[in-house]
Parts: sequence; C-alpha cells; structure tokens
Amino acid sequence: MASSAPALELGRWLPYRMFVVAGRVAELLESFYGPRWGMGLPAWRILAVVADRPGVSAREIARACGLDAVAVSRGIGQLAALGFARREAGAQDRRYASVTLTAEGEAAFAEIAALARAIEARLLAALPEEERAALDRALDRLDTASGKIAGAGWRALLADARAEGLGR
Repeated sequence: MASSAPALELGRWLPYRMFVVAGRVAELLESFYGPRWGMGLPAWRILAVVADRPGVSAREIARACGLDAVAVSRGIGQLAALGFARREAGAQDRRYASVTLTAEGEAAFAEIAALARAIEARLLAALPEEERAALDRALDRLDTASGKIAGAGWRALLADARAEGLGR
C-alpha cells in the first residue's frame, strides 16, 4: 500500500544538509590535528570546550559536545596523555573534576582555532553581509527550536506527525 506521506528527500532535508557541511569541516580540521598531535575528533571538541570554559566539569563537557560519559573520559585522558589538559579533583567533592588546559594545550588550540577561523571566513565569504546576519539569526532560532524538539522527545513528535497526517 502506497503511503500518502511525502517522501523524505535526504539531499534537501535541513538537518542532513547541516550535517554534510559540518562533516566536511570536521574532516578538514581532523586532517590537520590528527596527524599533527594524534588527537581524535572527541578530544578536539573537548579541547575547544575547555579552552572556552577553563575549569569545566566532565558532565558539562558532555553536554556541550554531545558526547557520552565514556567518550568524554577517553577524550580527557587523551588530552592529558598529550600534555594538553589537567584534570583536578574538587576540594569538597573528589568525584567532581575540573579540566583546564596546559600551556601546550593552549598552544595547540590556538593553531587549530586559527585554521577553524580561516575555514569559517571562507564559508562566510560565500554569502553577502546581509545573508551572513540572516544566517546568524536563523541559526540562533534553529538552535532554540532544536532544543525544544529534543526536549519534547521523539514520541511527541511522532504523535504530532501522525495527527497532521505526515506519518503512518
């Protein structure tokens, strides 16, 4: 039986299109920092979060990076083994650990961030100034909307889609 629901065109689906752009950028960055320092993508994400928020906890890193606790622990371990980060137990609660960058970690981050800014500049150069501003506003709204969607959960979304005649 044929479905009356519209087909999903992957190449036109907004989340996929955003994933493709982000994936290309991530691969390009990883081709730089991977061979240079032996760092993987999770470690780079953690490095960037810790550079932005020194003293951040593993739980906060997991939320910021969208990584599970195991990946965060391994990434922090990798950064510590490279001499890029320190993990310090909390004074009151030994289970809490804050993560900070070492001077070597800050230097590595600075090199990677310079390349990241160059990539961003090239991407934004493809847009006129008014489109850049519109994109920034749109991404802010999409970030807020995606948080609400994720908070509602897939069951609510599926029920809404069914009620609207978009799903089976």
